[in-house]
Amino acid sequence: MVAQELVKRAQQLKSKGLSTYEIADELKVQPDTVVWLLLKGKERASKHPPHDVFVDWSSLGSHGKRLAAVASALADLARDSVKASEFAEPDVIVAVEGSGMVLGVAIAKELEKPFAAVRPLGPKQKRGSGLVNPSFHKVTGKKVLIVDAVLRAGMTHKAAVRTLRDAKAKPVGVLVLVNKSGTSKIDGLPLKSLIQILPVAA
Repeated sequence: MVAQELVKRAQQLKSKGLSTYEIADELKVQPDTVVWLLLKGKERASKHPPHDVFVDWSSLGSHGKRLAAVASALADLARDSVKASEFAEPDVIVAVEGSGMVLGVAIAKELEKPFAAVRPLGPKQKRGSGLVNPSFHKVTGKKVLIVDAVLRAGMTHKAAVRTLRDAKAKPVGVLVLVNKSGTSKIDGLPLKSLIQILPVAA
């Protein structure tokens, strides 16, 4: 997706009433990137864009066979992490609602685990708990592995951890396709990814 397409997408999401953070979460970019995209062509057009990377994984997410292959690789990474005692064997795979849902179902199938979904609160919402979707497997008292496609800054995933702990679940780790955060832990839990995007110091 070229920059102009990102601008258009950001503007469409803004017109639907999404907040800057919600747009950032949807596009998997930093909030300051969203501000720059929304103001592009206006007063900030002459300023350089923020340092950020847009991850377009649609060629995987829109193709069942490719998605299954990625889920198989992530499941293999999870198995290795359990064998290396980096985190405990999960009882349930929990996807962060949104782009992680389909990937979460595929990983749960690969690992032969029940599937659940969590909808964490956004950072601007008043402190409290999000929601564990009642349509899927129960998580109370269960060891859970949180899965998603792209981890941006980690705020959504920290909120997911809090939501699951409030639901009396026991998160053991976070597993993502792409990690943009530059960290290896989320709220004290190990963070595993197939791809890490790291800045290179000058």
